[in-house]
Amino acid sequence: MPPGTSMAHNLPISPGTIHRRRPVLRRVVTRFAAGLLLAPVIGCLSPGAAPSCGSGGAQVRTPAGALWPNEPAGLPLLSDEPFNTLTENGWRTVQRQRTNGSGVVVARDSTAPVSPPGVLQFAYAVGFPGGYSPAAVFYDPATATRDTYFAFWWKPSAPWQDNSPSNVNKIAFLLTASGPTIYIMMFGDNGAYTVQVEPEFPDDVRRLAPNAAATPVVLGAWHRIEWHVRYNTMPSLRNGLTEWWLDGVLQGRYTDLQMPGDAGFREYQLAPTWGGMGGTKAEPDCFWYDHARLGGAP
Repeated sequence: MPPGTSMAHNLPISPGTIHRRRPVLRRVVTRFAAGLLLAPVIGCLSPGAAPSCGSGGAQVRTPAGALWPNEPAGLPLLSDEPFNTLTENGWRTVQRQRTNGSGVVVARDSTAPVSPPGVLQFAYAVGFPGGYSPAAVFYDPATATRDTYFAFWWKPSAPWQDNSPSNVNKIAFLLTASGPTIYIMMFGDNGAYTVQVEPEFPDDVRRLAPNAAATPVVLGAWHRIEWHVRYNTMPSLRNGLTEWWLDGVLQGRYTDLQMPGDAGFREYQLAPTWGGMGGTKAEPDCFWYDHARLGGAP
């Protein structure tokens, strides 16, 4: 297994379906009521125990210039979502691993860089197990996309407990029509973090490290992530593309991906999964998301 490879997979979600780990070949169904639950940005509140997590002090507002500077020209807009509630505008939510009050809520953050005050707040309580996400907030396009742009503002809490030994802290997923995923993550390396990508396709499983710039992730600060993925021009050609930016700076571009031979991406997930398998949270941590922008074409 290549360094950084996850053993945990996300399924396409219908309301009530939760995460399946590879060794457990079943689905577990739970009922949930989606709606608006507001919590302060420090103190990750959910039903039951209420873990709290630090946020750090470095918060920014939207910088001058284009809001989404690397959005491909002409790509049809699928969604421009402010996250004012857990379920709106085609986005839906399912709670997953609820250990000691873990889960997702809509929190208030007046410093959110694009659409304050509502932000998504994913909480990992003490005891949270590796290989799971607290919840998933997801969008299913009407038609699968083969060329797509997935962008959002994201903030990891400070401090943050890395998942050891995987060093993988997943941020968002793209799910293909045939099931395999590609995800973007915060990858840890001796206490430093960069944003990296990993495909988990039948003929292409590897960790894609930054090959343009390796901008350090600042814990406790808002960061803009922009991610562009495009399928092969023909199934026989290994020329699929992934490229991603952190705060407007290109981090990596790979033009040799071997995508699955299917219709394209059928689901966009904010489902921050901690690690691959193994490990337990010894501190309460959070990820926050403010606003998402989706573009895509068949």
